Amino acid sequence: MIKGVSKNVAMFAHAAKNTDPKETFAPAHIDLRNGRLSDAGNWERRPGYKNKWNTGADRPINLLIPEFRGVALTDTGRAFRLNENETTTELTGFVMNGAWRPTWANHDQQIIVCDGGDPIVVSGTKTAALSGNPPKGRFISTLDGYAIVSGVDKVGFRWSALSNPASWPVANFNAVLKEGESIEMQKVLNRELFFFKTRSIEIWMNVGGATIFARRDLIQLTDQGRQKRGLAGYSVVQANNTFYFFCDGDFYVLNGRTPTIISKDYRAELNKIQHSQEIYGFDCRKESLIRWFAPIEGKCFVYDYKNEVFSEDNVWDEGGWQRLPWNSYMEMAGEQYFGDYNSAGKIYHWSKDFHSDDGTPIRVYRRFLGPISPTGKTARINRLCLRVKRGVATDLNPTPKMLVSWRMDQSNSNDAVEFDLGSKGEMEPYIDLYSLGVCREIEFEITETDVVDYLLTGVSMTVELTGG
Repeated sequence: MIKGVSKNVAMFAHAAKNTDPKETFAPAHIDLRNGRLSDAGNWERRPGYKNKWNTGADRPINLLIPEFRGVALTDTGRAFRLNENETTTELTGFVMNGAWRPTWANHDQQIIVCDGGDPIVVSGTKTAALSGNPPKGRFISTLDGYAIVSGVDKVGFRWSALSNPASWPVANFNAVLKEGESIEMQKVLNRELFFFKTRSIEIWMNVGGATIFARRDLIQLTDQGRQKRGLAGYSVVQANNTFYFFCDGDFYVLNGRTPTIISKDYRAELNKIQHSQEIYGFDCRKESLIRWFAPIEGKCFVYDYKNEVFSEDNVWDEGGWQRLPWNSYMEMAGEQYFGDYNSAGKIYHWSKDFHSDDGTPIRVYRRFLGPISPTGKTARINRLCLRVKRGVATDLNPTPKMLVSWRMDQSNSNDAVEFDLGSKGEMEPYIDLYSLGVCREIEFEITETDVVDYLLTGVSMTVELTGG
């Protein structure tokens, strides 16, 4: 008979990077990495990746387009078709010559790409310069039969002739409000044209007639007097029928016309980002997640917009957390792919069927802290019980394990035990550890790195008050 009262540890994953362990007296996840919430609310391993295509260009992949069975563009403007047999074919004709991260739009099955240089048209067999003397802009969208380009200068935008992106009448021009701002990104949602500027968002629409496009609304994000870094243009992600973005030290969601901060629990970590204008993001719709990357700092911030949970994704290498090498992303035929940030010219398949990062084990990690008693008195932990998915061993990994470490009352000592996740076919889900010690609070780290399916569904402790 084990003495004491059994208590479930609250395992709902919600990382609070602002939490100072010395000040935390309620159960809190201090760190969450390389996992995601399952439909049942449990923390499971994120997908892994495997090389799918190699362009041979030895350059970062700046853009992936899920048309013509997939097209990849390098940072030097070369384009490659991604073939079904996992080979690539270079699309010759015209090489992009701008200096910015490219954007693209589909205008009546014509793929147009802009990067601040000459816009190009991409087909399944070649690339070509867009004719009609188009503007050399950074951003392109389509709306009501018009191709719209901005980013030539700070505030202006132009649009093509109706249903003809190869014709750009001089009169088809307008500008957002100046006021010391510049256009940082352009998007279309629900037949409205959004210009994301340094401190505000302007919303335009097609009003017809000679005017065609007119301003409909203005949303203020931050005022000039307190602005620190402004809006990071490439952080703007269209997802969940709205927009998410990074501005002035926080991530936001646009709720209707109201910008709302979603990263309060991560502000201490976000304050470490010194190059916020380099942040870019992608809607991983298949997972209901947004992944934002701060490449210089080596960070990948993950936001689960279905459960409103932040976490991080990393590669574990050389004894530390390293940058996840995403530089571009697409979903095609129900599958997920990303382009390499490194100068390797590779495109990777991202899938829950892969339990490693191209051969490197994924380090699933969670760190949480909790009090032992509601009154702060000392208690003896007589048993720690973990409920896991067992029998996940494979022929290649016959003895998978997870590592559980803990420290009591913020001590420097750190005890750790390896737990066996069970041999192939073993189904008993419970793992027990006895006589951990006496303390007021305990901090756990749970890590799993073996290349197997992993799922932790519950933790409980049996504690006996000692009265101290």
